[in-house]
Amino acid sequence: MDEMTRKRPRLVFFHRLVPVSKTTAILVILFILFSISLILLIHHLPISKVSSSNPSRYHWKRDGRRALPLCPLISPLSVGWLDLSAEIPALLDDSAALQDTMTNAGLKEGGSYQPKDCQARSQIALIVPYRNREEQLTVFLRYMHPFLQRQQRHYTIFIVEQTGDLPFNRGMLLNIGFLEAKRREEFQCFIFHDVDILPEDDRNLYSCPDYGRPLHLSFVIDIHDYKPVSLMFLFGGGVIAISELDFIRANGYSNVFWGPGLEDDDFYRRIRRLNMTVVRPQSPVDHLRYRTLYHDADADVDPQRQTLFDEGYLRFESDGLANLRYRLVDLQMKRLYTHIVIDPTLALSND
Repeated sequence: MDEMTRKRPRLVFFHRLVPVSKTTAILVILFILFSISLILLIHHLPISKVSSSNPSRYHWKRDGRRALPLCPLISPLSVGWLDLSAEIPALLDDSAALQDTMTNAGLKEGGSYQPKDCQARSQIALIVPYRNREEQLTVFLRYMHPFLQRQQRHYTIFIVEQTGDLPFNRGMLLNIGFLEAKRREEFQCFIFHDVDILPEDDRNLYSCPDYGRPLHLSFVIDIHDYKPVSLMFLFGGGVIAISELDFIRANGYSNVFWGPGLEDDDFYRRIRRLNMTVVRPQSPVDHLRYRTLYHDADADVDPQRQTLFDEGYLRFESDGLANLRYRLVDLQMKRLYTHIVIDPTLALSND
């Protein structure tokens, strides 16, 4: 009797212990399953969602290698305003040293560049119509490459040169530059830039505009005493940035304006007809100043151009990218730019 009495507490304790052990085991198993599920969920999340909350942090590729961070919206390499009166003579002096400097900075054949230390937010094609402006082109290239590199842009410069004796057709050259650039790389936007105008301050950001909002950059110019000019009097000339889709929607520039002027006004009408909103940078006006490079004015002026402009609305859908005709004479990947040489005489042919 005494022996049985002594054993009962042990049996009672044993029966109490067993349920506790089962509960603990179940909790441990549930914790392990939860941990595994969490790990699998994180592993399969898209990298962009994991990192989008802080774009300045490093992204991670699928193979485990670290990718470059996004470049900041405002580059830390900017130097601000430059006195172009002093810069331009220096740019014309030592060509070899300047070109070596740009190559060492990472400039690739064809005038293409992307920053080494960060991932650019977009890829830009800079399209420049050109003929018989060799000195202006030299200054432009040697100035614009460092300018864009300080802004940490991923870009390519395309120089579209017109051959022959026909009057200069700026609108057609911009259309050609757009199509030829598109055939070679994928660009998020296109900046159309005259060769005889330079931004004085690298805080004037050359960036891609939003869809439906072409960006007009060159409206504070020395020839207008650096006073902002109304869109009614100055739009397409100088420098504008536009998305690929917006340019296609507008059917590009008109091809009928031979000689200087009115192709830019016609283009402004095209984008307004599509209810696009033309925007300008919100930076201080002092950051948006442009300097023009002197050259003799073009003498070839089409006497019919005003009539062509007045009737332009009849041709918006048929005249532009839709009917562009030209002969590609040459295309070379030069050290500082992609050189596109064209013959426009096909545009006048009825064949």
